[in-house]
Amino acid sequence: MAFTNFETREIHCKVLYFGPQSAGKTLNLKSIYSSTASEMKAGMIDMSGNAGPTPFFDFLPVSLGKIKDFHVKLHLYTMPVHTLYETLQHTLMKGLDAFVFVADSRIEAMADNLESMSHVRRLLGEHGYSISDVPRVIQYNKRDMDQIMPVEVLREELNSGGFPDHEAVATRSVGTLETLQSVAKQIIKTLSI
Repeated sequence: MAFTNFETREIHCKVLYFGPQSAGKTLNLKSIYSSTASEMKAGMIDMSGNAGPTPFFDFLPVSLGKIKDFHVKLHLYTMPVHTLYETLQHTLMKGLDAFVFVADSRIEAMADNLESMSHVRRLLGEHGYSISDVPRVIQYNKRDMDQIMPVEVLREELNSGGFPDHEAVATRSVGTLETLQSVAKQIIKTLSI
């Protein structure tokens, strides 16, 4: 739920990036950070260290600018995959405004995508959210790889609700800003300002 500070005229919205391990959640935030004008972003906090998958989370604040005299800011987080960080997952879920599901387009990753989406549904339910009510965007990442699933199959399996979706190659900053713009548009529609 968006946090509105009437004194500073700011609205803060939380967006979580979900997806299976190594799907490209951290790369999405790094791509957004490197592609966004300096006045629109603050520093990215990378809690992953330098090697391997992200054990904790990444955080990137992004400004959407002013909307009806309020400065709207998105707080982008990657959700850790490991069950060792269940407490952190529950903390990150509080105040959720929208999410991006980053799917790995490789054929070999389809089972991981389905398992991860099931985990997202479970987490949302545990925190009182209805998956059909939470703004979301599905991203089909790694579209430059060999042996990838057709988008139609990914869409059928992961996006039967017909929510906005984008193809992406996060390593080359393709589709990452479009994904962010789609989720931002959905959040703005939910704000009552």
